[in-house]
Amino acid sequence: MINISGKIYIKVALSIAIGAIGTSLVTSVLLYFSAVNSEQSKAEALIDQIGATIRSTASIALYVQDEELGQEIVQGLVINDLIAGAQLTDSLSLNVSFGDLADMDGLIHTNVQHPFIPEQSIGQLLIHPNRNYIQSIARQKATNDALLLLLYSAIVALFVSILVHKLLTQPIQNLTASFLKIDPRNTQTMRTLIHYDNDEIGQLVQGINDLMGELKLTLENETDLRKKTQALESKFRLIFEQASAGICLINSDNIVTAANPAFYHIQPSSSESTPFIDLFENSNQLESLLLRMRSEESVNHLSIDLKCKSNDGAVNKWVHCLFSRLTNQRAQQRDIDSNSEEPIIEVIMYDVTSRAEKELKTRFEADHDALTHLKNRRAGEFEIDNLLQTVNLLDLSLIIFMIDLDKFKPVNDTYGHDAGDRVLIEVSKRLQSVFNGKNELCSRWGGDEFVTAFVVNSVNMDEITALAQSTLSSLSHPIEISDEISCEIGGSIGVVIAPQHANNIKELLACADKTMYKVKESGRGHFKVYDPNWK
Repeated sequence: MINISGKIYIKVALSIAIGAIGTSLVTSVLLYFSAVNSEQSKAEALIDQIGATIRSTASIALYVQDEELGQEIVQGLVINDLIAGAQLTDSLSLNVSFGDLADMDGLIHTNVQHPFIPEQSIGQLLIHPNRNYIQSIARQKATNDALLLLLYSAIVALFVSILVHKLLTQPIQNLTASFLKIDPRNTQTMRTLIHYDNDEIGQLVQGINDLMGELKLTLENETDLRKKTQALESKFRLIFEQASAGICLINSDNIVTAANPAFYHIQPSSSESTPFIDLFENSNQLESLLLRMRSEESVNHLSIDLKCKSNDGAVNKWVHCLFSRLTNQRAQQRDIDSNSEEPIIEVIMYDVTSRAEKELKTRFEADHDALTHLKNRRAGEFEIDNLLQTVNLLDLSLIIFMIDLDKFKPVNDTYGHDAGDRVLIEVSKRLQSVFNGKNELCSRWGGDEFVTAFVVNSVNMDEITALAQSTLSSLSHPIEISDEISCEIGGSIGVVIAPQHANNIKELLACADKTMYKVKESGRGHFKVYDPNWK
């Protein structure tokens, strides 16, 4: 069933009809009462005129006392439908009447003047109006006028309704019907609306057509863009999910908020609640790196090799991580909260365990002695230079022992080089057990020569002497070459102190070497501290 109450042209027509009918009814009622009063006034005026026309005749009848003439006068008055009764009387003896004299309402009383003396009254003429007839005529006249007004109002309302429908509601109805045919999901339905008149509706239609044209173009562009975006999203999603590199996003609390399958393959122990930095052994270094990226605007990209934490018995794994700070635009494209106080960090990681192990092995082989696995001379010099920088910065002291083995050559000559290698390995273990702390160095300088170094807050010669004696005692203990063979060696130690004796590595090593040879020249098996007065 069609709901006509919602149609605007029905509402307009009903409004016009109700307004016209209401106005007409009120006007008709007012007109009716006005017409009744008007007709009654007219009837009374007419009766008064009739009475005036017979006044001279009534004057003569009264003057001559002609009763028959008087009777004709009152009968002639009653013949008129407006008059119910009439009476002509004087103060003497003449008194004639005719008709209904009972109704005194609206009685018309007229003095009859003397025919020859105008100022003298000789009698009276009483006229009784026919009130029922007068009211009936007045009501009929008023009713006819009210009905005519209603008819006129209905015709005007109909004409106005047709005119309004033709000029206003029908164009709006057509415009609405055209709008209902438009499907926003299909731009082909957005066709130009037709209206030929250059009026307000025409201007509205023109504006709607212009707006619809722009909207159609925008929708078509948006549809094309959405298709391209969906295609790109599909490709990037495939790349993200199928990438061999691990990809993840970490928030300001260093929690992983999103990751691809490769990331969980590289980091199988990770979960949504695990902080990213806890996945790696060097977490302090990683935390400092992330803090720097968030605090320094100029730092957008950083990369580093990190060693993953592993469960007991698992193979150590290394990854190369590329860190990138996401801008607001990129964050919005990835549906990330861009209003967070700190930026989101994107991480791309590759498993570089094989390469890292090779690099570590190569670096270890380059920095360490192949036999004893102690740092070699090149790495030892580099470490001593670093220790010198530390003591100079913190106002500390650096103690260097240059150790040369005693009676080592006879072992090689007697038992062979394999036996000598065993002696060197055992000596390196004994030295490492003494010099293995922080800011300490134990290195093989070459052949049967070793260099150790350590940092102290202040120089205490008693402690240095005790350590040197303990080192010599450790070296003098027998060394088993095989189940049946053992040998005894010793050592000569040259001690030098920085910055007292020198403040650069070249001079320090020269002083230590000179001191060690002084020990050998004086009988071996003991130690000496460098004396600047030596020649």
